[in-house]
Amino acid sequence: MVIIPAFSVGRTQTLLFMIREMEEQGLLPEVPIYVDSPMALKALEVHRSHIRDLNLSCRKLHIAGTQLFRPRKLKLCPKRDQSIAINNACEQGIIISASGMATGGRVLHHLRERLPYDKNTILFVGYQAEGSRGRHLLGGAKELKMFGEMIPVNADIEYVSGF
Repeated sequence: MVIIPAFSVGRTQTLLFMIREMEEQGLLPEVPIYVDSPMALKALEVHRSHIRDLNLSCRKLHIAGTQLFRPRKLKLCPKRDQSIAINNACEQGIIISASGMATGGRVLHHLRERLPYDKNTILFVGYQAEGSRGRHLLGGAKELKMFGEMIPVNADIEYVSGF
């Protein structure tokens, strides 16, 4: 599983747009894409209802029938029980969840479940402030304190700059 701690407004929508494009170009296999952030889902609704405010390329795609922010296996998770159920998923997939610096929010539950296992990847796509969990992970932390316990870090930690 790839976990992407992402900012809810703007970043999550950009990721969905890019993932959809990568799927269409054959650069990314079709895997479940979980969006687990109520705020990101509300921002997604705003983006979808204001296509006219996007750039010309996006408007043309929309007119041609493209659902700009909809990868093929998109799973929206607004409810708590849906969020919890993601951690039972065993297949490959991508979890996009807030907060972007892993300082709070639902992403912490996914990190707690996935950090100990080397088959998972944590992908940061934004600035990580000094002292944030994200910065500690990028700095090579071998364990991370969450929910009052130390969680071992065996997952791959990656960073994409340029967002």
